[in-house]
Amino acid sequence: MALTLPGGTVRHNSSRLTAADLRASEARYQTLADHSPSGVVLLAGRSLQILDRNTAASKLTGYAHQELLRMRVIALAPEPRRAGAAASFAASTHDASEHGSDAQLQAKNSSIVHLDAHHRRLEDGPILSVWHDTRGQVQAEGHLRQLLSGIQLFAATLDAGDKISYANPALSRLTGWSAEELIGRSVYELLPPGTEGEEAVELGRRLRSASLQNPMFTEIVNQSGGHRWLAVSATLLGDESGLKDELRERSGMAPAIGRLQPGGTTEATARAICRELRGLMAVDLSIVAAVAAFGSEGGATILATDAPENLRLSAGYRLPSSRSAYLMERASLGPWAERWRERPADRPYGAAMTASGVQSFSYAPIRFGDTTLGVLTVGAVGQGLSDAHLPAMPEFGSAASALLALHRQAERLTSHRRAEIESVMERHAYFPVFQPIVQASSGQVRGYAALTRFRDGERPDIRISTAWSVGLGNALELAVLEPAIEMAQRLPHRRWLAVNVSPRLLDDPEPLRAILGQADRPRVVEITEHEVILNYRAVREALSRLGPVRTAVDDAGAGIANFAHIVELRPNLVKLDIGLVRGIDTDPARQAMVVAMHHFAGSTRCQLIAEGVETRDEANAISALGVDFGQGYWYGRPARIQALTARTARRAIRAGSANILSGQQ
Repeated sequence: MALTLPGGTVRHNSSRLTAADLRASEARYQTLADHSPSGVVLLAGRSLQILDRNTAASKLTGYAHQELLRMRVIALAPEPRRAGAAASFAASTHDASEHGSDAQLQAKNSSIVHLDAHHRRLEDGPILSVWHDTRGQVQAEGHLRQLLSGIQLFAATLDAGDKISYANPALSRLTGWSAEELIGRSVYELLPPGTEGEEAVELGRRLRSASLQNPMFTEIVNQSGGHRWLAVSATLLGDESGLKDELRERSGMAPAIGRLQPGGTTEATARAICRELRGLMAVDLSIVAAVAAFGSEGGATILATDAPENLRLSAGYRLPSSRSAYLMERASLGPWAERWRERPADRPYGAAMTASGVQSFSYAPIRFGDTTLGVLTVGAVGQGLSDAHLPAMPEFGSAASALLALHRQAERLTSHRRAEIESVMERHAYFPVFQPIVQASSGQVRGYAALTRFRDGERPDIRISTAWSVGLGNALELAVLEPAIEMAQRLPHRRWLAVNVSPRLLDDPEPLRAILGQADRPRVVEITEHEVILNYRAVREALSRLGPVRTAVDDAGAGIANFAHIVELRPNLVKLDIGLVRGIDTDPARQAMVVAMHHFAGSTRCQLIAEGVETRDEANAISALGVDFGQGYWYGRPARIQALTARTARRAIRAGSANILSGQQ
């Protein structure tokens, strides 16, 4: 008997499973049934007509799907055995217990197939019949072990004395006992103390009658004595022999998984997983196929392989889109195994697999949270995967997820951000704006600060920081500087132009020097990063190679790094952070700080620019405190070149008109 505990589906004081839980479980079991080598047939309760069947049932009988539908199942039995078959099915119509027996069916080609058949009436009336071809008993048991090892539910098998003969990893984690410690333990030891005598008999009866549709609700006691409410369902199985042997086989997995360590790259880690998996299970090939991207460019690309040379699959190989879609859809349901079947849409990948002699595959998903990022794959030729391969896949799938998923998720995010930045540059989805910098004492415009705006509204500092994080900071900063230098030629002459530059852009100053050289006016390079520069000597040398430019340090007063920039770089201009300027007309502390900065500027022969001046009172205050220049909304908002030149022209016209009127008087 197999015991399954849908972990987390039942909470304290709950009395039934949720509909969503049942639907999810039903979808899982439907998928497993379709891939199972055992025949699964659904029969009408009274007429015993076949209502549905899986692929294996058609293969066992030789009849096509439509031929089997509405056929009475008794007609499949050889003539001498039909009476016994009818009696066996009739017994299933009277109660919900499981009935099993040796059976025979006559295939379409008249051959006799020997079966181990089990029937059970479902809650809504139909009969579920499962047929095990006795010749394929070993393979069927392998699929059972795969199911119990890979499902996310807590599962165990019980012998005739209700002692645990197998426990899957989930149950081991829940109870705190290892699989070896659970073997031979009575299932009642997992239940609350006092479950004995007549209570144990009643509990055993309820346990055997529990099903997915009619679960039993009870508490489970873990090794430390803690209790947890769970819903329990049970299914009667055939011969359970071999499960203890599997535990011994599984014990060899721990050292192999323990040897796995993150490599220097994702590919190196994937190669190590393939190597350990192939060595442990002696499979013919192992592949880590990881999802490269989702959406319109979704697909699976092989990260690493440990496969025969004749297969000619290597890292970077992109699977056919149809194969990728199938793998990712199927992987969302958990680990599985299947025989290889070539499909025309899979060429040339499918042809290569067939030519290699591969017979079967076993898979485990590589996941990050609720997202499936890829699949771990092993394959075998000849007789196909042995029983040891199937339980190993969930274990290695979990290890692969732990080692690869975070890295793959980061790579996917980086790839997405990089594509976004590349798209911005290809579409030139940015434009420059210019803000005047005025002399605080007179209000006359002395220069312009060139700023960048992105068409999608993204903040420039965030967009540029993102670009540097994906290796495109240099390219993006140079790209946005070019139109700023070009447009600045339309600004009034003899006004200097200030441009923002990250310290990292100075690692190779030649491209920046070439762009700045196109300017037709004095240039100011503003160091904008709010970070410590590790090599100030290199930055000073790079600035000296830019030609006749002045330097400015941005956001003075915003952090200790900016003061270090001032001391080490000895700039020509220091821009006071908006935090010092805002409300300076009424705040003595801010006034004292600016007075100190003014004294420092005089000592180091640099000039001050107050940023963020927004009111007349703030403008008057910075002028009274000796600040040389001001920049902010009070003097003018950042504007595109067309609006700025039009504004300048209007001012010139007004000034000329005023002079004429003055002369007439």
